[in-house]
Amino acid sequence: MVSSLADSLTIIRKEIVIYFVIPCFILGVIGGCLNVIIFLNLKTFRQSSCSFYLMIMSLFDIGRFFVNVLPYIMRFGYGIDWGLSSLFFCKLRFGMFTTCTLSSMTCLCLAVMDQYFATSFHIRWQQWCNIKLAHRLTTIFVFIWIIHGIPYIILYDHIISPLTNTIVCQSTNNILNQYTTYGYYIILTNLLPFITIVFGLMAYYNARHLAYRTVPLVRRELDKQLTVMTLVQVLISFCVFVPFSTLNIISIFNTQQSDPVFQAILSLIGTITTNCFILSFTTPFYTYSCVSKRFRRQLKHVLYDVHIKRCQKNKIEPIQIKTDGTTNS
Repeated sequence: MVSSLADSLTIIRKEIVIYFVIPCFILGVIGGCLNVIIFLNLKTFRQSSCSFYLMIMSLFDIGRFFVNVLPYIMRFGYGIDWGLSSLFFCKLRFGMFTTCTLSSMTCLCLAVMDQYFATSFHIRWQQWCNIKLAHRLTTIFVFIWIIHGIPYIILYDHIISPLTNTIVCQSTNNILNQYTTYGYYIILTNLLPFITIVFGLMAYYNARHLAYRTVPLVRRELDKQLTVMTLVQVLISFCVFVPFSTLNIISIFNTQQSDPVFQAILSLIGTITTNCFILSFTTPFYTYSCVSKRFRRQLKHVLYDVHIKRCQKNKIEPIQIKTDGTTNS
């Protein structure tokens, strides 16, 4: 009875992964690529520090799909663990995953902070919103998170698990394991969303009084657009991250629980919360399209007016050679 229940929960988890995560993967990669195309093609966005943060976030989100979501689909959907079949991937996976995840979270946090400063009534704080500073901050934080991921690449290896007596991909360094449990999962991945929410609330307060500011109309409309886009994305990320983080903490403090039914239920709930967490970096493009009419017009302009019409103009038309009908004698 216990074994059949655990097997049933495992099958349900597999079905969820196949029919939910795979569409998320496809939609997320397409949406991330479209975000990058739009932010790169429009001068309005290229000159905006907030847009730059959102573009870099989209790039790291695409990276998360390939280093985290795709192996997750293969492992839990089809029973193929690339971390076991390849030592190189075993070492690379978690280091790349932490780098992409923390970089993406940091970019969203910086984007919200940027909009708080952009919508501030204090001129001195508005000066913090400039593209050069955005380039420097992004470079610094990405470099920090790359350094942060190096120990995982060095210390992860194929070992024999003492619990299952099978080969697993994990670290045998107790310090790194303790840091991953308490430093990464409990502190870092909760601190960044907390800072994002705080600045999001302050940016929302500023945005409500944006109409009273004496700024050029184009700048005001751009600030309104980016503030709405970032705040809605922050709200979605917060709503899907809370259950994921809560279950992570519960799992950390229940590692000694050996009841197979409890573990199967915890694994199923973990699959559901993980899938919800995947939504947080699947939805940005679709969120922007839903909440911003201006973004939809910009999407149409970039895809149709810029790229499709350009392709049509670049088509080579057949060359017609006219002859006068005379021949050389």
